[in-house]
Amino acid sequence: MAWKSRILILLAACLFGGVPRLYAVPVRAAETSSLAASSSRGGEFVAFSQDRDLRSRMLRAAEEALLEWKKIHETKAGAAAPIILNDKTSAAIPRGGIAVLPLIFETEAGMKVQVDIYEEAALRSGGFDAAVLSALALHAMHGNELPRTGKSFAMPPPWLVEGLAEELRRSRSGMPDGVYSALIQSRRPPELAAFFRQKPEILDAASLILYRAQAVSLLRVLKKANESKSGFVALFADPNISTSDDESIVSAFPSLRSRSELSKLWTLMIARSSMLPRMASLSVEQSERELVDILKSFYGGRSLTEAAKARGGAFVMRECTVRLFNTEFRAHPLYQPIFEQYRNIATLLADKPKASVSSKIQELENTRTLLVEQFQKIEDYLNWFEVTQLDEVEFPYYQFSESPASIQRNNSYSLYLDSLEARGW
Repeated sequence: MAWKSRILILLAACLFGGVPRLYAVPVRAAETSSLAASSSRGGEFVAFSQDRDLRSRMLRAAEEALLEWKKIHETKAGAAAPIILNDKTSAAIPRGGIAVLPLIFETEAGMKVQVDIYEEAALRSGGFDAAVLSALALHAMHGNELPRTGKSFAMPPPWLVEGLAEELRRSRSGMPDGVYSALIQSRRPPELAAFFRQKPEILDAASLILYRAQAVSLLRVLKKANESKSGFVALFADPNISTSDDESIVSAFPSLRSRSELSKLWTLMIARSSMLPRMASLSVEQSERELVDILKSFYGGRSLTEAAKARGGAFVMRECTVRLFNTEFRAHPLYQPIFEQYRNIATLLADKPKASVSSKIQELENTRTLLVEQFQKIEDYLNWFEVTQLDEVEFPYYQFSESPASIQRNNSYSLYLDSLEARGW
């Protein structure tokens, strides 16, 4: 049975792309019996971890993901087959730097979905949210019937998972500025067919942000359709749902009428989102504070190069790149090149953790220090000038203007108005 399991995992990895990737594993159950457990209020999730705080955070994030899922679908895991949230932060991270790995287990009771978390940073980046949403979508697609070993099975559409996860991120930290404008102002307008062909798990940070923005737009188009929730129920009714074709969407949402209509509404939603009011550009001080918060949230007290070499460094660097790119849109214009340089360094360290970037980082830190000091001096000078400036005597505007009598009006309209004024009207 062990060799069959390996073959099945390899086949699933080669044939089925998605975010996150899901593998059918014909084993009895997850190895979680030695860990302490806590369950959610409704019994939909059971978290296993020796760290009580981590169990609480996993359950809280999972319940928030469940609330987002309920906006489009009521089907969820029940007490008979709860979704397992398993702490694997002490284990080695799988190849490819996968921080959260969902698995399907075949048990005596039927299908069971488990989410293994290898890096706590996934709770902040949204990777954990996407994994939980994928698990809920699997329950809606397959119920309690596990796909047969060796048989192909459909996974949740990546655009749906990423769209829901992005909505959840925005509810916590707001919408990233400039993303939709970047889509509209690009040389080629977005194409729905090309969007369906993309695989978010292999996209770079900038492309992933744009993909998520497009996924949210498509999700909102379907939410505004006449069918709304019934359309999503119909979409998940077929366990072999197509993940890269808009025909299944049009058939589940007949009010959209055609694929061209769906594409038109999707493009219009992107355009409307680009016209929403944006937050004002951050000041230099605010940009510096945002940058410090981003860097500290990912590598704490360690240097950037040390964090890249540490356990899970590739994942941490990729997520750091995404957050830097997100904030770069609304950073102060003088700080945007600094954000860009840090983003390039994080991207390089994600692929080559041992790359020599210490001199570049030191140069950026020196530039930031000088920039903050100079702007502090400018702000101090402006404050001093405002306080010490002399009061000027204000003269009414009319004292410097020509008197009405000195202005000659010889056109017919002026003469007519003058005659009305002379008659007292």
